[in-house]
Amino acid sequence: MLNSLFINHQDQKEALAIERRRRFEESRKQRIFNARRRLIGVDTETLGYQIQQKHESDQAQAEQQRKFAEEMRRQEQVLLLKQREQRQNRIREENELNRFRASHQKPEQSRDFDLFDPDGLKKSLPARLGDDDPRLSVSGAQIFDGEDLEERHRRKVQVEQQRSWLEQQIREKRQAEIDRRAAEKFLEDTLMSRENRLHQLASQEQYARGKIHEAVNEFNRRLMNEQEQQRMRRDREEQEDNLAEIYNNLTSDILTENPDVAKSSFGPNRVITAQYKGMSPEEIEQIRRTQELQLEELRRKRQTDANTRKAWDQLANDFDRTVTMKERELNRRRHALAEQIRQENHVLSLEQQRKLQHLDKVVYQNRPTQVYFDQFNTCSR
Repeated sequence: MLNSLFINHQDQKEALAIERRRRFEESRKQRIFNARRRLIGVDTETLGYQIQQKHESDQAQAEQQRKFAEEMRRQEQVLLLKQREQRQNRIREENELNRFRASHQKPEQSRDFDLFDPDGLKKSLPARLGDDDPRLSVSGAQIFDGEDLEERHRRKVQVEQQRSWLEQQIREKRQAEIDRRAAEKFLEDTLMSRENRLHQLASQEQYARGKIHEAVNEFNRRLMNEQEQQRMRRDREEQEDNLAEIYNNLTSDILTENPDVAKSSFGPNRVITAQYKGMSPEEIEQIRRTQELQLEELRRKRQTDANTRKAWDQLANDFDRTVTMKERELNRRRHALAEQIRQENHVLSLEQQRKLQHLDKVVYQNRPTQVYFDQFNTCSR
């Protein structure tokens, strides 16, 4: 009985609380949904007062921090001055102490300086200056058979040599590591630039072909100019030689018929140049053989020039053939890339169509009704 009364009392309290909340909600809805009684916004005067108080508090705090910073700077300056003064006093005292020691307490002025002189061993003579030292005696035990006097120098040289070998090995290992990294970097750059090169090859092809034609034309012009200059130089030298020969024949005794006047007393192969009358048949034959050799040399030189021009022509033809093959290879790659792009675009188009069909037939079919919109703005919360 008591439990039933307690339960009824609890239910009544809960019902009264629910009714009270319902009435509060109805009155709140009347205030909220009534455009004339609803106040939109906030209390600007209170907010302004709070902002002013906050601003004054910030200013007071900033002023306090500024005064505190000024006081800290002033104390730091005073502390720095004190430290500088103490350091100067300490330095002055140390300098005075060092001057006193340097002038009145020198080590060499002490009574027992000869006992702890650091240069005592340097000033004294060694026990042995050499194998011919007159102070060495038979019983001095300073000279022994098989003694290696250069051991210290030899060991020093060996240590230096080992150090140099080790440094050389270190340098070689570092250089090998640098070369390996450079090779890897070069390989990466090569792989990265291969694709860029394919794109650049199309634009550089026409430019390279023009440069090749210009280089071939320039080489032909230079070769023609060089050949013309050589021909003109040979003609000029030949003309000068002819004029010199005519002048020498006219101004010398070469037209005389007695060749004995040019014989010299210094030897059978010596002649007097001022009285030379002409050459013997043997000399003429020697000159003719020399001229034939020169003609043969000239023929070989012309053949060499012809071979050079032929080689350059063959090189130009080979370069043109290489450029043509590169152009064909580039066209094949361009067509293959276009076909691949077309296939990928076709696959993307099919995928996009499937997505659009899915959106139209599945996603966009759940359209909201009026019941969905009526559930909003039904309470004040």
